[in-house]
Amino acid sequence: MARDTQQFTTLRRFSGLIITLFFLIWIGVAGYIYIEGMTPVDALYMTVITLSTVGFSEVHTLSEAGRLFTLALIIGGTSLFFFTLSSVATFFLSGEWRTHWEQQRNLRMLLNLDNHYIICGYGRLGSNVANELQAKNIPFVVIDTLNEQVELARKLDYIALKGNAADEKVLHDARIENAKGLIAAANTDAENVFIVLTARNLKPSLHIIARADCEKSEHKMHRAGAEHVVLLYQSAGRKMANMLIEPDLAQYLDELIDTKKLDLQIAQFIITETSPLSGKTFREADLYNNYQINVVGYKLPAGEIHTTPKPSEVIQKNATIIAIGSPKELKNFKELVKGEQA
Repeated sequence: MARDTQQFTTLRRFSGLIITLFFLIWIGVAGYIYIEGMTPVDALYMTVITLSTVGFSEVHTLSEAGRLFTLALIIGGTSLFFFTLSSVATFFLSGEWRTHWEQQRNLRMLLNLDNHYIICGYGRLGSNVANELQAKNIPFVVIDTLNEQVELARKLDYIALKGNAADEKVLHDARIENAKGLIAAANTDAENVFIVLTARNLKPSLHIIARADCEKSEHKMHRAGAEHVVLLYQSAGRKMANMLIEPDLAQYLDELIDTKKLDLQIAQFIITETSPLSGKTFREADLYNNYQINVVGYKLPAGEIHTTPKPSEVIQKNATIIAIGSPKELKNFKELVKGEQA
């Protein structure tokens, strides 16, 4: 797993203290053996009681050279003790322990990620995507190149990694092999093209959506491997026009996809081969009366979309049903289309 610079600094500091302690012990043992002719056990005993300054008796009366060597060991041990005390105090008082704990917690959560989404870029767009996924209890991980953005995400208890999402190692750290989809929401179109290209090469089946500021970039995004490209200004312009022309309808659609404002949601479901709905007509399925959902769209496996499927139309496997209902009803319907309930 990739580690942040601060974590490297913490580990290096405390590992350096441990290495220094063992080095002093080695010097002490070697010195007593050479100067005083002690056995290795006696030399180790003298070294430990000298560095710890516990004041037990000496193995035998030391020579002048042995006393000077002992004095040097005492100074070294005392210096190491105060330096260690200072480092520990700095670690706790500066809040490094909290950061270190959060990083370790972040890594543990990463290991448990499965069927999640990767948000590349935690700017205005990426942060809003993260908020929506969090509201729907959908697992995700954030990747950003800036420490500040990563810390902002972690303060909200999001799983976040610092790094370039166009780097294969960083995407592996985000467990791209287990991911369901990726959103390329970096600040520039060039960055997003590289992110999409890298992600598509690592996992050809990954569902990828990319943002683009310029219409000329849309074709490049698709060629790189993005299935959908969101042109921000075009999307914003369309939404503003709809709000101007049909304000009530635009508000209703916004509330429909906002789980915090309305007890209704819109979702899509792919009919599996084991689903009891496969092969039935919409009249036979009677989805509204049996499952309390409203069908607002039906997409055939070949891609043709029917906004109002006829009652006699057969529900095919691998087709997609778009429906509106309460979260509980949609969850039950999801299990049905997967064949997980009767």
